[in-house]
Amino acid sequence: MMTGARIELTPATVAAYLHGREVLPAGADPSVRLLGGGVSNTVLSVRWGGDCLVLKQPLSNLAVEDDWPADVSRVHNEAAAVRVFGRLLRAADLDAVSVPGVRLEDERDHVIGLECIPDRATTWKAELLEGRVDTSTASSLGRALGVVHARAAEDPDVRDRFDDPAPFEQLRLDPYHRTVAERHPELAEPVLAEVERVASVDLTLVHGDYSPKNVLVDRAGDEPASWLIDFEAAHVGDPAFDVAFMANHLFIKALHVADRRAALLEAATTFWDAYRERVPWDVERAVVAELGVLVLARIDGKSPVEYVEDGPVATAMRRVGSRTLRGDADSFAEYSALVQEEAP
Repeated sequence: MMTGARIELTPATVAAYLHGREVLPAGADPSVRLLGGGVSNTVLSVRWGGDCLVLKQPLSNLAVEDDWPADVSRVHNEAAAVRVFGRLLRAADLDAVSVPGVRLEDERDHVIGLECIPDRATTWKAELLEGRVDTSTASSLGRALGVVHARAAEDPDVRDRFDDPAPFEQLRLDPYHRTVAERHPELAEPVLAEVERVASVDLTLVHGDYSPKNVLVDRAGDEPASWLIDFEAAHVGDPAFDVAFMANHLFIKALHVADRRAALLEAATTFWDAYRERVPWDVERAVVAELGVLVLARIDGKSPVEYVEDGPVATAMRRVGSRTLRGDADSFAEYSALVQEEAP
């Protein structure tokens, strides 16, 4: 049984749970499918009649090799962030990027229910790893992030609701930054300095997991439509973190997918350019500092990228991170050039 919850959602228990919540009509026999919940959640798709719901329940200890505990109440932080991101994106009329709405929130069993995204949608991560690189998606995501960051920074209600740093500490600073400092003692000083810096910033609402795996893309229409998911690490903090988190994945894939390296580097730059055009601040040096830590975290932290094995790409990631933290890159363009230089 999951700590902090009275019921553990599984394909076998979800129908009874939804009947008890009076979400399912009497007599409905839903179709249930276990979705990929990453390392931190149980995620289920439930369909009945013409309706559909995605249920999400957090794990109290994340499913990774290392011990990684986290408070299950983070799912309510996620529900609140979904509502804010959705509201700000709608207000800006950014039709290319959306957020699925919250239809259910259960504080007893720590469950949220979200609107379903079309089944034909695929993760942007899967597209990129297959070498399908669409820079218009990168531009849309940079623009959307910039708009949300800029508008949330001016909203006092956002600051009051997301002022708890615990989700970010538990899900990012401890397993990523501090673990890198432990495993790379020769770099501990600059890494811990970055921990102190990023933890001290409280500028705007930060998604906390803004990455290609959390972008679902539907290309069936005339224009691609994207949905953002997985907001459990949302907090008021440093906008540079979100920018670096997304760019880091694009740069790592540029190292990994050699024959699409140029396109992936272009996507990273396109994302960055679209973002900085929408915000009133300059976070370039902070983004580069975070990139130096995050590239190491995704090979030597508690949540390494699953598609990179120890070998030339891992070596390149370690060299890029080490050189960045030692001062070999100060701008986004210099970091991109460093990735290109170290690529196997």
